[in-house]
This record gives sequence, structure tokens and C-alpha cells, in this order.
Amino acid sequence: MTFNSALLSLIGQIGIINSHILIDWKTVQQWPSGALDSFIQTGLITTASRAKSIECHGCENHCYMDVLRQTGDNKLHNRTFIVCDDPVMQSQMGKIEIPLLDLQQWKSSVNQLASVIAGLLDLDHKIEYKPDQVKIQLGMLKGLKGRRWISLNTKPLSLEINSHNVPLNEILFFEGEELHLDHLRINDLLNRDSLNKAKKYEPSTKKREARKLETQAMYQDWKDEYIELKKVNPDKNDRWCSLKIAKMGIAQERDSETIRRYMKS
Repeated sequence: MTFNSALLSLIGQIGIINSHILIDWKTVQQWPSGALDSFIQTGLITTASRAKSIECHGCENHCYMDVLRQTGDNKLHNRTFIVCDDPVMQSQMGKIEIPLLDLQQWKSSVNQLASVIAGLLDLDHKIEYKPDQVKIQLGMLKGLKGRRWISLNTKPLSLEINSHNVPLNEILFFEGEELHLDHLRINDLLNRDSLNKAKKYEPSTKKREARKLETQAMYQDWKDEYIELKKVNPDKNDRWCSLKIAKMGIAQERDSETIRRYMKS
């Protein structure tokens, strides 16, 4: 198994469950050397509490049994074990010792994944996620045609860039032990025409949400341009700046007075 096959497996599990998932000690033992540390350092997974049940290998049934703990006078005398609930097998096997190492677990979630991707894109937008949410707003990136929203779609897991969708497993990958995004592909989608321009039926709520996001991106473009204009022309007033912006493509045919109201808010 490679770093990327372990990553694909993780993305696949999160995509199916769309909630918190647990990764046990047995699973990470199949990962290549260094993968566990890299996954933790990048934020893909975090440490979870020890397992309370574990698969028993005492016989061919491989039942999942509750882990029992016996504490001694000091930590050296603490024991963890399982006991078969079949009286006959229990008499034959007794207490089956379980090393504490085998009870280690790690967790991940779609929300964690969103935070990791936002970090790789240098976005500082507050990540908000509720159960069954189909889209997580990650923030805005600036392209050749202005700012565009970047979102993580949860069903299926894909990155939405300027209304274009690309499966997450196609653009998130490891190079060696470092996690990367395919920035060339992201920039290409960022600078394409938005698919929202195509005439297709959408529920009114989706249309309103799309228009709201586009308006927010437009306002952010005005703010960015206002800051740049003031850097170069510190003695010019706001009216002069708004008139300059009104002549640019990012104005999107809005008048200078409208621009002036929102370029500093």
C-alpha cells in the first residue's frame, strides 16, 4: 500500500459515511512507513479514544468482544483483555490478553477534510458544517475574472470551483510524504466561464444561494481593487476610486455609487 492508496481509502470511507469515521490499529498497520505521522501532521486524522471492543482471533468466528480492564497497584500491573461469551470456549481460552497498542484509534470526518483543503488553499474562511449538509463553503479564490467561491460538495466528495466540479480523489494527493492539491487544475477551473451562465433548471432556493455567493465575490473584488487603488493613489478620495472601478470588468455594470457603498464595507 502507498500513501495515495491509503488516502483514497480514507476519502472513500468519508464519502460513504459522510460523518465521523474511526481508523483502527489493524488498518494503519497496512499503511506504509511514515504514513500515520503524515496523516496526523496534515490534519487528515486525529487521535481518538481507545477502542472499547475489538475483533477476537481466538477462534474462527472472529466475534467482536468488549474490552475489559483490570487495574493493579501501578500501571505496570494494568491489564486489558477479552473473554469469550461462549462458556465452552471461555473455559478453553480463558482471558485473552490485548496489548494497549492494539486499542489505538484515529478519527476523521468530512469537516476535517474541508479544513485540510482550506488550509492547502490558504483560505481563512470559517468552516461551518452541519449533519447532512451537501456543500461546505471553503472561501474565495481570486482568478483572472475576479473572485470565485470554492466549496466542498459532500455527496459525492468533490471540489466545486467556479461552479465546476472535480472529484476530490483526482486533485488531492501525496508527493512523497507531503500532501498536495492540483493547483494547475484548480486555477484552470477558476479562470473558466462559470457554468451558472448556462440555462438550466434549478430550484429557486439554489438560484438564490448561487446569486448570493456571486454577489459576495463581486463585492470582494471591489474591496480588493479599492485597497490597491489607495496604495497607489493615497490622496484620491472614495468617489474617484469608485469611478475607476466602475470602468473595470469587475464592476459588472454596477454604477459608481453602488460600488462606493460596498467597496469599504
